[in-house]
Amino acid sequence: MSEGPQADAREFALTHAPRGHLLANRGCWSADGRSLLFDWRTDETRFDSPGIGRLCIDSGEIDTVYRADPGLACGVPTCSPSDDRFVFIRQDTLPTDDWPYCAWHRHGVIAHAGSDPRPRVLDARNLVPPYTPGALRGGTHLHTFHPHAAALVSTYEDHVLATSQDPAAQANRRGLAIHLLNRPVVVPPTHPRNQDGISHSVCVTRLTDLPTFGSDQIGVATGEAWVGGRLAVAFQGTVRDLAGEPRVELFLVTLPEAWGEPEGASVAIDASSDGPLAGTPGTRPGVPAGVCQRRLTDTTDRAYPGIVGPRHWAVASPDGSRIGCYLRDERGRVQFWTVGTDGSPPMQITHGDYEPTSSFTWHPAGVAVTYVADGSVWWVDIDTGKLSRLTPRAGEGAGPTHHACVFSPDGTSIAFLRPRRFGDGQPFNQIHLVKGWQA
Repeated sequence: MSEGPQADAREFALTHAPRGHLLANRGCWSADGRSLLFDWRTDETRFDSPGIGRLCIDSGEIDTVYRADPGLACGVPTCSPSDDRFVFIRQDTLPTDDWPYCAWHRHGVIAHAGSDPRPRVLDARNLVPPYTPGALRGGTHLHTFHPHAAALVSTYEDHVLATSQDPAAQANRRGLAIHLLNRPVVVPPTHPRNQDGISHSVCVTRLTDLPTFGSDQIGVATGEAWVGGRLAVAFQGTVRDLAGEPRVELFLVTLPEAWGEPEGASVAIDASSDGPLAGTPGTRPGVPAGVCQRRLTDTTDRAYPGIVGPRHWAVASPDGSRIGCYLRDERGRVQFWTVGTDGSPPMQITHGDYEPTSSFTWHPAGVAVTYVADGSVWWVDIDTGKLSRLTPRAGEGAGPTHHACVFSPDGTSIAFLRPRRFGDGQPFNQIHLVKGWQA
């Protein structure tokens, strides 16, 4: 472990305003690496940002690339890896007492940062049977582009099941949805909250209300991320161990290759034995035929089983060969590990004394990851496990936050957040950058 900080590493504060700034845990850099997209939420527990901001790295200038309608909010922008598109969560219009903002009352929106400012609803919604294949029935969250930018993945929760009064209905459970672009979906105007969308959306995780103890069945799917350039998504699934206790393990869902081909927009998406793609009043939308879900880890026999640590996502190395995660070592300390997408056993990368306190991202060359630990931003060498401190250690409440620690597209900079107090008021998260280190 190199205590550093690295002599050549330099930290810059990029924002200086007494208001909140939040970055997504990944995908916050523009494709050209010249700007960062963020929102103005006070913190991640409050959905109160009035718009989406773009911060120019060189000049420090900020412009608003999307402004929500008065009284509404938006947030969590992520960028296309190939052009100026970005996607974000938007609160449904005109919230009411019977339609408040919640996990199943929000949707994704795609806009262009420069060439075409018109926002477009990503996920269609139909709340009234007969439901529409390609449309969802609730809300989506944290949308990220596939590396080839023709599809997105998000989490999903179902309004129909969340509000059902039928005791025999399945429960609303967080799962994953895939949004295939260039396949617009139009729904009937049978409900004031129905909406058309520019993508064909399908649920791709098989969820169970009562997973069998000790099985591969899952009750929740989250922590999702694309696996390299493949049509596959890694995620964290919650199983039940032999004693019935919940435990998080890594899973992989692979999608039909035809969905990613040039003529994919015309490929039929067929139902499987799981049931109708659009769902029924008492069941979740069915997983399409050809979608395969498999478990990657089984930590049952470990002294400290299960994926643990700060909230993080199952982000794969750029070549898609392995997935990062946090597990405890034999001492009970949280360390960074990788798991091969071929199902090979977890490999411990770090052996340090400082546990990570943020999510991580991969260097674009796959040689390192970065995360926050012990009040600093760190470089973690994948081959050797060496940890190098990039920013000086800061005391509690002053160090880099848990929200984001994100490599730039060229791997020369890391964006993160640091709280700053203005006078006697509350602290507000500010966007910082560290660069110039010697790996």
